[in-house]
Amino acid sequence: MIGSPNLASLLTAYYQCGHCTSETDTRTDESGLMHVVIHHDDGCPVLNGHVSALGDVLRAAIPDTFRP
Repeated sequence: MIGSPNLASLLTAYYQCGHCTSETDTRTDESGLMHVVIHHDDGCPVLNGHVSALGDVLRAAIPDTFRP
């Protein structure tokens, strides 16, 4: 992920797959770059590439827009 580490933390906190009960966390690679890691369920259509995760990522990136 390119950008602020704070953004990665926010995406990790707010990301929720609309198709499974995935869990999220972050990892930092050897160069210090932080990555958001999403652990989708085995049968999840997002994991299998049948459905895009774009909507879920947008909801996580701008959560106030999608919350009552």
